[in-house]
Amino acid sequence: MVRSSQRTFFVLLSVVLIALFSGLFLRGMIAKYFQAYVEGERQALVRLVSTDLEDSYGKNRKWNREAAAEIAVRALQLGLQLKLVDTHGDAVIDTEQALTLLPSDRASRIREAAGFVGDDKVTDYRSYPLVSGSEKAGRLDVAFLGKIRADAFSSRSGILVLVGVFLTAVTLTLAAIISLKQSLPVSRSVPAAVAAAPGKQAGKPVSVKKDESLPVVPLPEEQNASEVQPALLSMTALEEEPDDPLDADDEDMHPLAGDPDRISRIVKGLDGLAKAQALRGAMQKQPLELSPFLTALIEKARGSCPNAAVTFGLECGSDLTMTVDPDCLSGIMTNLLENAAKAVKHDGAVIVSAVEKGDQIAFVVSDTGCGIRRKALPHIFERFYRGSGDGIGLGLTIVKELVDACAGTIAVQSIRGKGSVFTVSIPRS
Repeated sequence: MVRSSQRTFFVLLSVVLIALFSGLFLRGMIAKYFQAYVEGERQALVRLVSTDLEDSYGKNRKWNREAAAEIAVRALQLGLQLKLVDTHGDAVIDTEQALTLLPSDRASRIREAAGFVGDDKVTDYRSYPLVSGSEKAGRLDVAFLGKIRADAFSSRSGILVLVGVFLTAVTLTLAAIISLKQSLPVSRSVPAAVAAAPGKQAGKPVSVKKDESLPVVPLPEEQNASEVQPALLSMTALEEEPDDPLDADDEDMHPLAGDPDRISRIVKGLDGLAKAQALRGAMQKQPLELSPFLTALIEKARGSCPNAAVTFGLECGSDLTMTVDPDCLSGIMTNLLENAAKAVKHDGAVIVSAVEKGDQIAFVVSDTGCGIRRKALPHIFERFYRGSGDGIGLGLTIVKELVDACAGTIAVQSIRGKGSVFTVSIPRS
């Protein structure tokens, strides 16, 4: 009886510990994906505000303080505290200054709704470059005001641990009790069955005669060896089929379901694809100096690259020009630069070059990243095809649409583990 009680105690203790660790694991997963979702929403808001500021700068090729103040107020209502700095490093406007341009009652309501208490020395800012067309417009410093709400959610999610522990403990305990009750009739019937066995008489064990054996069931006559042989051959063929080394990269096949920001990125990608297709009949070509244009795009890619160890380089003549739609070329190069930067997992380089080849300009974007699998190369320009990484499968589709809109061509060379080289050729005029 004592041993039975001890076993029951240890079983219940094991159930509680399993439930506790399950709850902790669940809380960690929820907190992780929630933080990833919050970060994705923040970056989407920063891109929205950056686009508004770049459009405002592009109208007059200079900063309008009043227009920038209106954007700063809207950004505060979205939970962003910002500082706008021009190319000389001088401050244009910040959130505090923008609020002083509003009527006092409206400014107070906005402050209270956004939870804005003013700037201080400990405010954590992130910097993002601003580019308008081919010109570098300045820098945007952003601090996020929603951090308190995100931390509150993470702290309160501890209740989920207690709920998980309780539900798991109750479920496993009930399962153990039901299983124990179901096993009792069987355990009680075993001694009776043994006692009723023919050999169990007067305490003597059951014996089996040497000539007693299990009957051998022959195969039906119509099921002969010729019918069994094909099944054996098919099993042998499966065992001897060689493995394809190109299919061994399971780490590349990450499902989109693991990306909490996938819906907004897909919507943005589809919007970019629609704009690329619309450019076919609305090209606005103009003379363009390629060196400063590509430099601005590289700086923007460098600022948004999550891997600080990536080195960016440019090879382009200072006098190289062409006539092209700036938005079209910017879309091509921006997508290629982002893909190349993502492909470099650790230390590496992304090199952009532009050279004149006859009546065309060849743009080459090369990286020393992970490369593309050989069997994936024919499909990389298809919609929603994801050969590797955490993209959504629309970036290279947009590039192909823009290249076609410019009456150009695109080619790719890649070696797995070595890197990739994308070459885009566009008519010079």
